[in-house]
Amino acid sequence: MRLESEIGKLARKMNWPVVEQYKKHVKKDGSFEDNLLTLLRLENDRRNGELLKRRIKLAGFPILKTLDTFEFDSAKLPYLKQEQVLEIAVCDFIKDRTNVCAIGNSGTGKTHLMTAIGMEAIRKGYSVRFCRACDLAVRLSEAQSEKKLAGMLNALHKCALLCVDELGYMTLDQRSAQLLFQVLAGRYEVRSTMITSNLEFSKWPNFIGDPIMATALIDRLIHRSAILNMNGEGYRLRGAPAKK
Repeated sequence: MRLESEIGKLARKMNWPVVEQYKKHVKKDGSFEDNLLTLLRLENDRRNGELLKRRIKLAGFPILKTLDTFEFDSAKLPYLKQEQVLEIAVCDFIKDRTNVCAIGNSGTGKTHLMTAIGMEAIRKGYSVRFCRACDLAVRLSEAQSEKKLAGMLNALHKCALLCVDELGYMTLDQRSAQLLFQVLAGRYEVRSTMITSNLEFSKWPNFIGDPIMATALIDRLIHRSAILNMNGEGYRLRGAPAKK
């Protein structure tokens, strides 16, 4: 009993709950090496599971969505290619530091797809942050007013994949547009960004309010990047480069 008590005490101190309950996992007829390997594997799986939960929570997804629940319907989304989406979900674009832009009218599943790809990135060990464009603009303005902008920009810059949802749903004032541009342009060829928008690229100056800034932002977002045309039938994507 003294040994069991000592094992439990040390396991708790080292935060090894699997080892603390070792009797549930070891086999009496198993070798020391086999039992040790079993405990290490279980503890590793537990820690990976906890790490995954923390990363998902830190990402800030409003609702968790996965690829297996996304409906690839050629009748509703005639321009979206399942093969392209599955290729993106491998997340090599993050390693290559390129972007993904999902453009389409409302209700076509852009947020679902963004979240699902973000979840795949987390499973592959990448850090991910999700935010709506309007919320991000407000937070950036508040950080600037409180002289905390540098710290926020640094935190956003560090994440491997920044997911910015609903660009174009709200018109930005000059200050917000400049701050958002600073974030997105600053990640160009350094970190990966995924955005969703209900507006084709030619209409971006309308919500950004500055044609020159809009053009510069589009150039940085689409360079060597994947464009997902998620418009419904009869709604064409104009002003975008050829799909790669």
